Amino acid sequence: MIPRSSTRHPVNIDVTVIHEEKRHDHVMVNLSLGGALLTTEERFPLGASLDLVFSVPTAETPINVKALVRWVSEDSTGVQFDGLRAREVWSLNEFFKQLQG
Repeated sequence: MIPRSSTRHPVNIDVTVIHEEKRHDHVMVNLSLGGALLTTEERFPLGASLDLVFSVPTAETPINVKALVRWVSEDSTGVQFDGLRAREVWSLNEFFKQLQG
């Protein structure tokens, strides 16, 4: 098994998922710099490209990032981020510090 490159943090964050120009509202239940776990009713195809939009208190504006579907189950979807910008990485790291404190 390949070890994860970043620590997962349990969260409860509303996230808008855009797939094929359709918007879906879901909840993010864990988050790392590498990706996230979403509770979903939709069954997104493996490898699908999604746009995620979500907010954390340490970011001045919502984070909008592309993500690839890495796995799906009956009620959740695991995604890998593709292209977090430096300010988003900083905001997420600051958010993670707050979660640990």
